[in-house]
Amino acid sequence: MIIFLLVLTITGLLLLFKLLKWVFQRKARVIWMLFLLVGIVLSVTIHRLFFVKMELIQSKVYPDLYLIKNPVKDKNAVNKVIREKVIQLSINQFKSTEASKESETYTLRFYEYSKGDWGENGTAYFIEHKEKPGGMLPELLEYYPEYLMAKFSIQPCKEDSSSYFGKLDYYNETKRIKIDTLLNSCKR
Repeated sequence: MIIFLLVLTITGLLLLFKLLKWVFQRKARVIWMLFLLVGIVLSVTIHRLFFVKMELIQSKVYPDLYLIKNPVKDKNAVNKVIREKVIQLSINQFKSTEASKESETYTLRFYEYSKGDWGENGTAYFIEHKEKPGGMLPELLEYYPEYLMAKFSIQPCKEDSSSYFGKLDYYNETKRIKIDTLLNSCKR
């Protein structure tokens, strides 16, 4: 396999060298090659800026898991989208008395969407599949701590179980960087 990849790399480099040698023989070819390269760079840039949007994908097997596909580079903008989603879900679910009596603690997890090696697994695996702890190739969400972006937890207050406290923790490369208190009905 390594020998095949080495031969493929050497063949590709030789073809590239011959192509560049052919292009640089005439000035018109150089100009056309520059136009072609500029066109490719511009089209890729325009596509990324205007047609690739950041999206939240909810897991079909874990209702508390959201994957963020194509996150923007600005972490504050990503955190704002996460916060708005948590607030939207909090208003819809967690403030109702039925939802609060169902469980003691509830969490929402936000991970960056990723594909693993050769396009398999990664965090994208958990959109359609449950964690697979056993077997030859186990697949667990805890194997991807670097993709954790935020975690929201809501739990009853220590003094009064009818009141709740909700906090949103933001992460960057496995480190908690910020905490937001989004719901606090606990008595002080």
